[in-house]
Amino acid sequence: MKKGISFYFGYNIKPKIRAILIKEAGFTSVITTADKKFNKQNGNIKTQVKYFKKNNLELSSLHMQYISNELPNFWKEGKIGEHLKHQLIKDVIIAKKYGFSCVVVHVDGKYSPIGEKRIKEVLDFCEKVQIPLAIENTHSQKLFLDIFNKISSPMLKFCYDSGHNNAFDKDFDYSKKYFDKLIALHLHDNNGTADQHTLNKFGNINWKNIASKLKGKDKLSLDYEILSPIENNMKPEDVLKEIKKQADELEKMILKI
Repeated sequence: MKKGISFYFGYNIKPKIRAILIKEAGFTSVITTADKKFNKQNGNIKTQVKYFKKNNLELSSLHMQYISNELPNFWKEGKIGEHLKHQLIKDVIIAKKYGFSCVVVHVDGKYSPIGEKRIKEVLDFCEKVQIPLAIENTHSQKLFLDIFNKISSPMLKFCYDSGHNNAFDKDFDYSKKYFDKLIALHLHDNNGTADQHTLNKFGNINWKNIASKLKGKDKLSLDYEILSPIENNMKPEDVLKEIKKQADELEKMILKI
């Protein structure tokens, strides 16, 4: 199986060097965002893609650009909601231009007719350019469920986030109904009390359980979204080595089931 990692994995290293370290650690793909507020950290999307291709790293999912407290406005009347819709379409255009597998979307707020209209407009555009929209499970479980229960589109897909599931709705099994839509993964661990985006040795997720849910999903890239390694004395190379080891162990568990 392919193994990927978020381009930013907790260390402010020059993007050019970061891409080299990711490749040297054995990863085959990378997830990132075109969000301009991270340009200083990651470089603009054109520069990022240049580094990825130079190191033969495949482009996995592209995370949407957003400001957290604006997300509920997508479901309300007004200019902010319209701006969010157009921004999402721009992300789809970027994903198509550079060859990302899908656009990963955070949702927040209360389901509404205007929000439904907007997301259908985005999905119609997705269908034209053949770039799926992957809704990520976050803390807004009801909105997530409403979207999948009320909207039908071949471009409406699912990004499963293991850490969010463990921190926000541990008893809910997304695999039973939504893994047929699964197209992207955000794998990371936590202690169950907060969204820590950390390594397995600092968390309590049952990875054998995750592996059983991923059986038969061999075409997926095992993408890790690590933002906080926790141990400050760990070198970037050590963190990458540890994450790659986790990915290899998860693959072995999946194949054994």
